[in-house]
Amino acid sequence: AGSATAAARLVASRDVYAVIGAGTDTAVPAAVPVCTEAGLCLLITRADTDALDVTNTTSSLILRSTRTAGPGSVVRYLNRVVRPARTVVVHDLTDADEGEPTVRMVTVYGDLLVGTVEVAQVAKGAGFTDVAHGLAAHPDTAVLFAGGLPARAAACAQALTGTGHRGFRGGDEHILGTPFLKAGGGWWISTGYCDPAADPKTRTFAAAYRTRYRTAPPRWAAEAYDAVGYAAHGLAAPGGDQRESLRAELLRKPWQGITRRYSYESQSQYLETGQDGGWFLYRVEDGRARFVARYDDIGKKKS
Repeated sequence: AGSATAAARLVASRDVYAVIGAGTDTAVPAAVPVCTEAGLCLLITRADTDALDVTNTTSSLILRSTRTAGPGSVVRYLNRVVRPARTVVVHDLTDADEGEPTVRMVTVYGDLLVGTVEVAQVAKGAGFTDVAHGLAAHPDTAVLFAGGLPARAAACAQALTGTGHRGFRGGDEHILGTPFLKAGGGWWISTGYCDPAADPKTRTFAAAYRTRYRTAPPRWAAEAYDAVGYAAHGLAAPGGDQRESLRAELLRKPWQGITRRYSYESQSQYLETGQDGGWFLYRVEDGRARFVARYDDIGKKKS
């Protein structure tokens, strides 16, 4: 309700040409119809929910890689670094839809280019003991968790540890809740946000942020900064300085920000993620997720 009210206040001002949607999965969708009715461009940096699947028919634009594409940086790490002989995708049916993109990514689309792939389904509400015991004979098998609930991912991690699994384990950002962070040491995670202080391409931004606000930039701050720059880029283009034409101008040609390259597929109008598309790799250590690399830098030798 607060999001919709704030959006209404913003669209009422003719001096506002774009709104940055940096809120949650419940807050941002509430602002979409308000901005759409006013023809005001809503640039979404953080939210990742099925409620935003219709953005190509609105005035909104999603500026992040979404869960519909699967955990891109984790799969790239498997392809370039781990190169496992066998990978098991643990599909948690407790929230089956959340895991479907990961399953499709490696089975239907064939994005995992090394070794063999198997899918192990875990019934809704069931434990992960059977899957873990099934891997005990092959403890170096890579495991890819397909699900989005932190508590369920934590249970999977505990079951694997209990049976001596020592292979790669990975998932996406949606499992990064407190239960999982406590249990998921050593797991690799694909996210849509960088760590401004750790990513070489965003350190200048991080230093400027700290100077101005006397604190380190929080998660998604660099992406919101890019959204402002992207909007300014569109407004400065010929014909882009109108509310109704800004989104079309932004879709016209790619723009390079500090966190990613903004380029969109012509039909779906989703962010293209094949080249500097805003995927990042983290590893869980000591109860927190630590930045490792950008998607494009995974597997590159350090100079």
